[in-house]
Amino acid sequence: MANARIIKRRVNSVQNIAKITNAMQLVSASKTKYSQKVATSSLPYTQALLDSIETVANFADPKLHPFLNKNRAGVDLMIVISTNKGLCGSLNTNLFKKLMVWAKDRPNAKYIAVGQKAVTFLRNRDFDLLAGFTDWPEKTKLSDILPLTDLLKSKYLAGEVNKVDVLFTDFVNVLKQRSLIFGLLPLEDLQIQQLESEYQDKNAKVVVKKTDAKARASYLLEPSSSELLDFLLNYYLELSFYHLVLESLASEHSARMIAMKSASDNAKDLVEILKLDFNKSRQTMITNELLDISSAKMR
Repeated sequence: MANARIIKRRVNSVQNIAKITNAMQLVSASKTKYSQKVATSSLPYTQALLDSIETVANFADPKLHPFLNKNRAGVDLMIVISTNKGLCGSLNTNLFKKLMVWAKDRPNAKYIAVGQKAVTFLRNRDFDLLAGFTDWPEKTKLSDILPLTDLLKSKYLAGEVNKVDVLFTDFVNVLKQRSLIFGLLPLEDLQIQQLESEYQDKNAKVVVKKTDAKARASYLLEPSSSELLDFLLNYYLELSFYHLVLESLASEHSARMIAMKSASDNAKDLVEILKLDFNKSRQTMITNELLDISSAKMR
């Protein structure tokens, strides 16, 4: 009887866990849809920004801007976008595996961590961590990422950093996410990450074309073209990084949704196994009692 009671307590515990994981699955599904919606809703505005950069670049020499200068001194800087919490499958594990491959050839690199998991990982391995950001709200806005982008721009313009890469998790679809490295600075190709429902190349590139004198005459730029280009490139940099954050958030919620669904399914299977063991134990107990009664009557 004691064994049956233990099994019954285990059944109740597993059923409670299944309720929690199922609730977390539903919450993550809702957050995944929100992250996708926010990212895709800004794409028309992003395309208009890229078109403006293309136009202004025809009036100024893009090579003079520091964000477009490839030949620089300094070390490489990596921004790692992870999660604050666990229970999201192998998402962070795959991210850190790619980070270790990148860091192997860059012993002097510096790092900025986004998410508590990245902060802990970098500190435990004694990487040169410049800053850690762990307090961003769930519904991240463009204004929330400005302290980070201001920091990396100041390091880049001061000549301390040669190149800025971003390691993030790319949202392919609900069932698949992949760890990617995005070259943020210098801006070799103007491109922006987009959330799509299919696995494909999601870099929308802008090619700066030559504009004839007649086309240039139709534009009046105030202030100067170099000032406008500087403003647009700074804003483009912030918007690009913001999209990478949204990609990572969508990937996190999607991975957690799948992990919690798997946990719920496993809990239900375990309940069935425990119930079978409970019934066997109860049947054994009843059989033993009947045998005792039969033995007593025979005496």
